Amino acid sequence: MRIHILKPTLLFCIFAIAVLCYTPGLSGHFVFDDSINISKNPYLKIVTLDFASLWQAASSGSAGLLKRPISMVSFAVNYYVSGMDAYYFKLTNLGIHLINGMLVFMLARLLLGLHLRAHRVADDNAAAWIAVAVAAIWLLHPFNLTGVLYVVQRMTSLAALFTLAGLVLYLHGRKSLLNGNRSGFIAIAAALFVATPLAALSKENGALLPLLIFAAEATLLRWNTPDQSTRRILVTIVGLSAAIPVLFGICYVLNNPGLILGGYLGRNFSLTERLMTEARVLWFYLHMIVLPSMAEMGLHHDDILISKSLLSPWTTLPAIIGLLLLAGSAFALRNKQPLLTFGIAFFLISHALESTIIPLEIAFEHRNYLPMFGILLPLTYYALNPRLHLPSVRFRRAAFLVLVILFAGLTASRAQQWGNALQMRVLEVERHPRSVRAHTDLAGLYDHLPPTSREDAIDLYNKAIFHYQQAADIAPSSTSGLFGVLVVNAERGLQADATLIETLEHRLATTPFGPPNVNSLVGTARCIASGDCAVNPEVVDRLYRAALSNTTLTGAYRNWVISEFGKLPPKTWPKAE
Repeated sequence: MRIHILKPTLLFCIFAIAVLCYTPGLSGHFVFDDSINISKNPYLKIVTLDFASLWQAASSGSAGLLKRPISMVSFAVNYYVSGMDAYYFKLTNLGIHLINGMLVFMLARLLLGLHLRAHRVADDNAAAWIAVAVAAIWLLHPFNLTGVLYVVQRMTSLAALFTLAGLVLYLHGRKSLLNGNRSGFIAIAAALFVATPLAALSKENGALLPLLIFAAEATLLRWNTPDQSTRRILVTIVGLSAAIPVLFGICYVLNNPGLILGGYLGRNFSLTERLMTEARVLWFYLHMIVLPSMAEMGLHHDDILISKSLLSPWTTLPAIIGLLLLAGSAFALRNKQPLLTFGIAFFLISHALESTIIPLEIAFEHRNYLPMFGILLPLTYYALNPRLHLPSVRFRRAAFLVLVILFAGLTASRAQQWGNALQMRVLEVERHPRSVRAHTDLAGLYDHLPPTSREDAIDLYNKAIFHYQQAADIAPSSTSGLFGVLVVNAERGLQADATLIETLEHRLATTPFGPPNVNSLVGTARCIASGDCAVNPEVVDRLYRAALSNTTLTGAYRNWVISEFGKLPPKTWPKAE
């Protein structure tokens, strides 16, 4: 009885520790994409919970192919309940993280139970204890912090919630099938046809749920059923659920190549360069999952060097070979070490959308929020399973406990930093001195901090100019630093430097017009339209014409720029042709 009570008590303590670790970070501000998606999104500011208001919020998303309506509605409800206070948005995210922690526990317990059962060494008690450990290390892992305190990444955590719930539902159904009860197909159908759409409508990578289920079957469950009829039905349902979306996606992309290739027009890397770079990024992720380093973690990773060839940088080819060997080893060990094979497959499949051909930015930590489970599950199993080399079990348990305590300490430290807007941004620059976004974030904060004296105002101005200029010097393809200098001076009624305008004009006309450059241009136009920035109409005209002359400014982005400049006061309108 005492052992039966101990597990839920320990789980409760782990959840309490997670809350304590994250609490200092709840007082932090909105950061980065939180602004355009949440705090400056007027459609989320609803005053009633009627269908029209919720539909308006659901339709206001701009990210992803499906616009992520479930996540957008959750932000609107957050605003309705607590207003546009970042604290309560982050608190909601923490609540979702705790729910996900419970789902991780349930998923690990079911997977391990079925795995041990398949090897005729069923031990529900051992499976439960290892599952508690998996939940602990996942909940307290510092690499998961941006999935919680970076508010807009509720999209990631909600998609993970429905994906984890779908996996748990599926395994409950499989357990029923193994016990000879065909009613398990109800849970299986709910996982595939209810949880998958909910996950995908939170964020597109939720659509990978059927592939994750297929991986679990192929590695751990092996389609085992009491009879051939049940097996055929199971293989058909799961196989088609996994194969049809993949085949449809491949055919759609082949028939609409611009959907992928067109996105690279606004990037400073090609499809091939992205694929080569992502091989190195995946090893960085694995390193951070197993041995996280505070010096290497951060909100922004735009300082990662792009792989221009297999030997530039030289780590590119070894990274690609290493990934092939990792996948090959996992396949070779599928019979002897199926849990390891499942974990590696889970990690790679979970990265299939965000770390392959889609022209997204190179790296973000929150992309590992769910994939991390695939690494932590076998790591914990091999560390704590008493059946694996009994003489070393005490040492392994002690080492694992130290690791969890270390992770908790790192998470608490990161959360404390995120709770202080200035400290967080200063540390981002110190840890990522080649990051354009780290410098522009810090510069923007200095620009808007209220000065305490005339000397303080001058100091804040100089710091803002310095970091915007650093951003401009780091990346010749970026306009955000130059626009930052222009805006800081325009806010104070200072004349724009001629050299700066010439450089900015050249970059607008010649560099890829991806989301960062569009956002910088539109942000400046809005500053001018609001009257906060005094920019010479001739300068406005030059910058506008330079942007429109860029052949990579197309489609919705081009229309957006034209629309925003059309809102400028008449005296600042760009000249007619």
